[in-house]
Amino acid sequence: MGIAFAIAMTFCLMLLGAAVYGQRQLAHKKSRATMKRRLDIDPSRLRAGQGDAAPAKSATELAQQAAKRAADFYTSSDPDNVVRIRQMMMRAGFMEPEAVGRYFLARFIGMGAGFALAALIMFVMGISPFTVRGLIIVGIAMMSGYVLPTLALMQAISQRTTEYRNGFPDFMDLMIVCADAGLSLEAAIDRVSREIAKTYPALSQNLILVSLELRAGRSIDETLRALSERLGVDEVRAFATLLKQSRELGTSLSGTLRVFSDEMRHKRMAKAEEKAHALPAKMTIPVTLCILPVVLMMAIIPTIVRYSS
Repeated sequence: MGIAFAIAMTFCLMLLGAAVYGQRQLAHKKSRATMKRRLDIDPSRLRAGQGDAAPAKSATELAQQAAKRAADFYTSSDPDNVVRIRQMMMRAGFMEPEAVGRYFLARFIGMGAGFALAALIMFVMGISPFTVRGLIIVGIAMMSGYVLPTLALMQAISQRTTEYRNGFPDFMDLMIVCADAGLSLEAAIDRVSREIAKTYPALSQNLILVSLELRAGRSIDETLRALSERLGVDEVRAFATLLKQSRELGTSLSGTLRVFSDEMRHKRMAKAEEKAHALPAKMTIPVTLCILPVVLMMAIIPTIVRYSS
């Protein structure tokens, strides 16, 4: 059993390494082809390079077509689910139009990889695929491969949500500085988005998109509403509502932002205190399962040894 598991894990690691290496090679070839096209180098000098760029282009087009067909299939069968997944992909940072198709394609590939892994395990262990045990192995492997992209997507959303909530108070402080300096709301957003690019890159990317939408002529209310849908954070929705009310009532922008920033910092501190207070209750289970048996054994075993001798 241990040897079969080791062989299966080795095979999976080899497949993963080959996939990562192939993806890097395709990206490298694509970048080289783009650079050569921009430099407009003589084609007679690049005969060897042109032969390598064609497979990368064909593979990229094949992947895009497969993703588009998967997205079209799910859009026609369940459009509401496609809209929900599109929103989840945007919150995870995947803004490309073909991101939904790639997600569904990853599900299909995961199911196929799970089936291949189950077949390998059954072949190594000598299990017939037509028995109940074999069907259970195939079902668990295929279901795991189908669910794995969703788990990875939820993890990416969780990481980005944490970054948004940690970076939004700093964004508000910088907005207050820009408002006190006399900048307008659009100019302040553009300035702050460039300032926090290194500290909070995901939040900076969304703010740059807000700045571009404002330059394109979209209203500030629609832009902030779209930002709140992309980020999925309650603080952004409250910020959009606050700016709308501040503009309608004619209150000071810097004062409004300062009050909202203080409130957000209090909320973040309250969440940190809540997690700190919940830590002793969470530590009860590992202490009971791991430390308490050892303490009991150290207290009882010497007595047992003494009376047994």
